[in-house]
Amino acid sequence: MKRSLIIGLGLVFLASCGPQKIEQEGSDQTDQDNDGVWELPNYAYTDSLMQGSHKVVFTITSQPDEELPEVVDEDGVKYRDNRFNLLIVKDGRTLFERSFTKADFKSQLPEDFQKLGIMDGLRFNHAEEGKLYFNACVSFPESDMSCPFLLIIGPDGSYRLEPDTTFDEDEMPV
Repeated sequence: MKRSLIIGLGLVFLASCGPQKIEQEGSDQTDQDNDGVWELPNYAYTDSLMQGSHKVVFTITSQPDEELPEVVDEDGVKYRDNRFNLLIVKDGRTLFERSFTKADFKSQLPEDFQKLGIMDGLRFNHAEEGKLYFNACVSFPESDMSCPFLLIIGPDGSYRLEPDTTFDEDEMPV
């Protein structure tokens, strides 16, 4: 009886740990597609928080975008750039929905990042005074060289992008 219980519990445990997609923020694992272009895997992350009495749910997705120009590094290696999508729902109503690419940061990017960088990160940072703060990042592929940004979403759904001058490399997964 005791052995059957242990085996049964083991099977329940194994079933609950079966094949699951583990979503990791900032995964830097690149794969080569059929055309020999390196790209980051698709990404999806959903979380929620309370802002006072308001429930806020945000979803971040990204995927390599064949419509965006490829980036070719100094060694001739090709990388596909990414499109990040952010959906924010507040109390069941869409507050914000927009796609972001490296082009959204162009006016604030150094020339070398405009040419050789890809957008490779978007993640929630914190909420403060009704605003939501997200970290965004344009980086050289397969490198720790990056330009960090803050995406600030206002309580009315307005937004602004600005360089993140408080960026700590240990805080943003690459």
